[in-house]
Amino acid sequence: MTWSDAQQYCREKYTDLATFESVDDIKRLKPHFSYTWAWIGLKDDPKSWKGVMGNDTNSWRWSATSKTSKTGYNNWKGGDPNSGGGKENCVIMGSTGGWHDVSCQSLRSFVCYTGKKRSEFMDSTYWLKLKLSLFVGISNRFQTGFKTYVTHYTDLAMIENAQEQADLLSAVMSIGIVWIGLYRVPWRWSDKSSSSFRNWLSSKPDNYGGSQNCASEDSNHLWDDASCGDKLPFFCHGKINV
Repeated sequence: MTWSDAQQYCREKYTDLATFESVDDIKRLKPHFSYTWAWIGLKDDPKSWKGVMGNDTNSWRWSATSKTSKTGYNNWKGGDPNSGGGKENCVIMGSTGGWHDVSCQSLRSFVCYTGKKRSEFMDSTYWLKLKLSLFVGISNRFQTGFKTYVTHYTDLAMIENAQEQADLLSAVMSIGIVWIGLYRVPWRWSDKSSSSFRNWLSSKPDNYGGSQNCASEDSNHLWDDASCGDKLPFFCHGKINV
C-alpha cells in the first residue's frame, strides 16, 4: 500500500501507523512476514512547510518564541523552502530580502533583535541547533559573540509583517546574507506523538528527488525516507486489551 492507504488501514483496524519512542520499541517489533522495506508512521508533510507558515509540529517557527508564526507572513524566494538534501532546516535572508532554507551548519552572519525589535548585525559564526528553541554559535569567536548575543539581545531576528521585513533589509543591506530566527524540526508522527526518537540510516533522510516525505524501515530496523506513493508493507500499532 501507499503510505496514506496504510495510514487509513491502521486507523480503521488499529490505532495508527507504528510509532517508536526508543530502541526497546524496535526490539519488540517481531513481524510475522518478511520484508525489505515497510512503512512506519513518520512523515514530513510538505503541506506544513513548503512555501507556507503552518502550525503543525514540523512547520516553521521562530526561535524567539519557539512557536509558529502568528501572522503567516513569509518572503520565500527561488523555489524555497525545498528541504534540499533533507537537511535544510534553518533560514537565511538574502541580500535582496528573500528567505531561503539552508543547512543549520552553514557559516553565516546573523541578526539579533531586542525586545523593541531593533535589529543589529552580528559577526559571522557557525550555527548548530542544539535544541528546539535555541541556536548556539560555535567558532573561534564563540565566547565573545555568544556572550554579546545572550546579554544584550532577545534572540535572532523575527519577522511577522512586511514593515519588519523592510526595516530589517534596510539595516543589513550592506552585509548581504544573514541568519534570521526561523527554523523547523522536520518529521512528525501520524498519531501526533511527540517522540523525538529517530533511527535513520547514515546520511538519511536526504529527500532524494525532492519528494521523499514518508519514512520506511528496513529489515534491520534502520529508517530511510521514501516517496509516499511507493507501495510497501507496513506496521500498525494499537492498544492491547487485557
